[in-house]
Amino acid sequence: MEEFFLFGVSSRVRKFFCALFIITVCFSLFSQESPDSQSASSLNSDAGDGEGDKDLTQDYLAKSAYPVNAVVWTRDGKYFATSWNNSIILWNAGSNTIAAIYSNSVNENSNPLANVTSLQFTSDGRYMLSVRDDNTVLVHSIGTNSDSTLINGTGSSIPDAVYAGDYKILLPLDGQNLYESYRLTESGNQMIEERLDFADGIWALASTPTGQRVLVTSESGTVHLIDTGSWEELANYTRYTLSRVKPRFSQDGIYFLAAQDQNSLIISSTADESDFYILEEDAGFSYTAEFSSDGLKIVAGINDGNVKIYDIASGLEENSFKLMYGDMAKSLAFSPDGKYVIIGTALGYIYRWVLDGSEFVPEDELPQENKLENSLTLGIGYSRLGTDYYLGNFLFDVSYRNYFRPPFYLGAGLGLGAGIPGSEFPYTYYEDGSQLSNPFIYTLNSNALIGLVYYNKKYDIHVFSEAGLGWNIRMLFDNSLQYPHRSKPYFGGYGELLVGLQWKWARVWGGFQYDSNLHWLSKVCVGVAMPTRTFRKSGKKADVSE
Repeated sequence: MEEFFLFGVSSRVRKFFCALFIITVCFSLFSQESPDSQSASSLNSDAGDGEGDKDLTQDYLAKSAYPVNAVVWTRDGKYFATSWNNSIILWNAGSNTIAAIYSNSVNENSNPLANVTSLQFTSDGRYMLSVRDDNTVLVHSIGTNSDSTLINGTGSSIPDAVYAGDYKILLPLDGQNLYESYRLTESGNQMIEERLDFADGIWALASTPTGQRVLVTSESGTVHLIDTGSWEELANYTRYTLSRVKPRFSQDGIYFLAAQDQNSLIISSTADESDFYILEEDAGFSYTAEFSSDGLKIVAGINDGNVKIYDIASGLEENSFKLMYGDMAKSLAFSPDGKYVIIGTALGYIYRWVLDGSEFVPEDELPQENKLENSLTLGIGYSRLGTDYYLGNFLFDVSYRNYFRPPFYLGAGLGLGAGIPGSEFPYTYYEDGSQLSNPFIYTLNSNALIGLVYYNKKYDIHVFSEAGLGWNIRMLFDNSLQYPHRSKPYFGGYGELLVGLQWKWARVWGGFQYDSNLHWLSKVCVGVAMPTRTFRKSGKKADVSE
C-alpha cells in the first residue's frame, strides 16, 4: 500500500487540534466557582462605613437594617440561629455559612410581616421554636425547611413560649394562664390543655433543657418556679422588677438570673434564695444576659456598647467586647463548648466573639492535607505509536476523579486520538476492493482508573499517580476528500500507569500504556482540572436587608 499523505493534508488536523486547545483554555479561564453553601460575606453588601473589607469571620458575620432579636445554639454546637425581623437564619457553626433561611412566607397561614421575638431548639436539635409578635408560634423542622403554624392567639399577646422537653410547648395562650401544647403520637392531632392560672399576665418564660422546671415571670415582676411533672409551684421570688433582661435558667437548673433593677442582675439559687450573687453595672444592662453551658459564667450586654463576661462566683468581669458605632447587644448566646459568644445587636450586626482572642478559622479552612474536591479534567496530549511512519497519536481526553477516601480516588475517562502519518505508509491496504491511501489511525477509548494523591494545601499542589484499565476501538481512515475510505474496526484492551502534577487548575501528566494492538506506548498530556462544583447552579443570594 502506498504511504499516506504528508503535511499538506495533516495541516487540517493540526488546525483542528489548535482550535480545540484554544476553546479548552478559554473555558477554563471564564468558568467561575459557585460556592457549595452560601457564605456570610455575601450578606454584607449593605455593611457601610467602609467595613466591607473587614474580616467577617472574626468581627461580624453579617449586617441587616433590622435588630437581631434572638440568638440560640443547638446543644451539640453544630448550628446556631439568628433572627432579623420576620426571617430566621440557620448557620453552620463550624464554617460560618448559611444552612437555611426560614421566613413567614413558607407557611400559607402565617403573617409575612410578623417579627420573630424569641427562638429555642429542642435538646436533640431536630426542631426550632419561634415566637412572633402576631400571637403566632411556629415550629421549624431542621433539615427540611418546613414550617407549621402551631398555635394562633386569641387576641391577647403571646409574649413567650418554651419547650418543656423536646415535644411539648408551654405558652400563655390567652396572655395570662399557662397552657401546654403537645401532639398525640398515634393520631398526630394537637392537644392543648390549661395547666396553671396566674393572677396577672405572663411576661416571660424560661425552662431547663429537660423541661422539668420552668420559670414564669409575671407582669408584676414576680418569678414563679414551676415543676412541670406535678404542675406545682415550688417557689416564687418577689425581689425582681421587669426590665429588658428576661430571667434565665442555668443549664443544670440550679441557678437563675433576673434583674433587680436596670443596673443590677441577681444570680440566685432555686433551692435557697439566700444563696445569691449580684452583678452591678453603672451604665446599666441593655437587653439580654445568658449563662454559659457550665453555669459558671454570665454574658451580658451593657448600655455603653460593651458585652461583658462575668464569673458568677466572684462577680468580677473576666472579658469584654466593644461594639461599633454606639451599638448595643440585643441578643446573646454562649456556644456549648464555651469558646464563642454570638452577639446580635440593635443595629443589625451579628458578631462571633472568639473568647481566646484568636482569629476564627472555619472548618473548611483548617489545615487538611487531603482536603480535595472532585474534578472534571480536560486535556490534550501526545502518545508515541512505536513506528517510524507516524508522527504520533494526538489525543483529546475527558476524565472525572472522585476523591472518595483521600488520598485514594476513583475515576473514569474517555479519549479520542488521531495518529498522523509522517512518511510513506509501508503497506498496501485494501477495503472492499478500494485501496486506502496514507490512512490516519483514529482511536476511541474508555477506561476506569484508581489513583493515589498527595495534596499540599499551602501551595495548592497535587502530586499523583494512577493506574487505568479499559478498552479501545481503532480504525484506519483515508482522509481524502474525494475518495474517503476506512478499514474495519479493531477492538483491543489496554492498561496504563501515569504520574502527574497539578497546580491550581493546571495539570500535566504522563506515563506508559500497553495496548493489545500496538503494544507499548508512551504518553504525555496537559490540561485543566475543574472542580465539579463549577457546574452547579448558583443559589439565589439571600437578601436580609429588606
